[in-house]
Amino acid sequence: MIQRLLVSLRHYRKWIFLGVAIALLLGIGLWGYERLAHVTENDARVKADMIVVSSRVDGWVIERPVTDGQVIHSGQELVVIDQREADLKLAGLRAKAESVRLRREQINIQQRMVGSTAHNAVAAAEANYQAATTKLEQARREFQRADELRGRIVSHELWEQRQTQLRQAEAAASSASASLSDARAKLGDIDVLRKEVDNLVQEAAQIDAQIREQEINIADRRVRSPIDGIVDQKFVEPGEYVIPGQRLFIIHDPKKVWIDADIKETKLAGLRPGQAVDIRVDAYPNRRFVGHIERIGNAATGEFALLPSPNPSGNFTKIAQRVPVRIAVEQPDDNPLRPGMMVEVDIDTHPR
Repeated sequence: MIQRLLVSLRHYRKWIFLGVAIALLLGIGLWGYERLAHVTENDARVKADMIVVSSRVDGWVIERPVTDGQVIHSGQELVVIDQREADLKLAGLRAKAESVRLRREQINIQQRMVGSTAHNAVAAAEANYQAATTKLEQARREFQRADELRGRIVSHELWEQRQTQLRQAEAAASSASASLSDARAKLGDIDVLRKEVDNLVQEAAQIDAQIREQEINIADRRVRSPIDGIVDQKFVEPGEYVIPGQRLFIIHDPKKVWIDADIKETKLAGLRPGQAVDIRVDAYPNRRFVGHIERIGNAATGEFALLPSPNPSGNFTKIAQRVPVRIAVEQPDDNPLRPGMMVEVDIDTHPR
């Protein structure tokens, strides 16, 4: 039986070898086709917008209610800087503003009183001047008539009386004219007071601007988080003195992460935004993530190097450049993807 089986195997051996070879070639061809229809990269990383929170004012840190790894919310206090001197300066500015306001009220009252008195005085002086002018004209006519009839109808005594009356009328008219000039001159005091009020208005505006600036200064002494996120690193402790621009924290939003992969330029031809990406994270070998190409960079990474690589000697070695590709990925609820994690990506370039 066994001998008969061995004879049969020898008879069909070449067909068995041929079938195995065909299956192997089909497997290799299928594997090669899949590789040609996929772009892989094992040097990708998880990225996020790392926000550096800094101080806009200087002063002593009196509180730091958050620490590394703590979840924070938008508007939450991160650092409190001593504000006692700022409060005193604000109180001084407000007292100065109140003094200017009271001075303006005082001048406004004085302006109304002076205006009312001056206008009344001018009206009275004008009436007095008008009356004195009328009496002067009458005295002149009577003196002229007496002077013409002197020695005939008018006696010397009456002529002297008319002359005296004329001189008195002239003096009264002159006095009334002087009083009118004085009354009108006092109207100029109203303009002086008005200009003083205008100066006080400008001074009050400057003080108000200083008050608003100081209020912003005080508000900036409570450094708050600009986003909902997590504290990655702290750089300050209570009791330290900080200056404007000094970084205090690095934070990021764990929900807004993506993957950056630098793909060789020779593999870019088949890449398009929207193509599906299979993502494997080194930290979670048994967990699968899915994403898609969000955008493809417009320049190779070498163009952003701090030290350019010119070729003055003429020697040249051609090296495939890499272009950054941004891959959108949805962060699960437990926020497993953290900035800096190593990732392997497999981009499906099958035509859709």
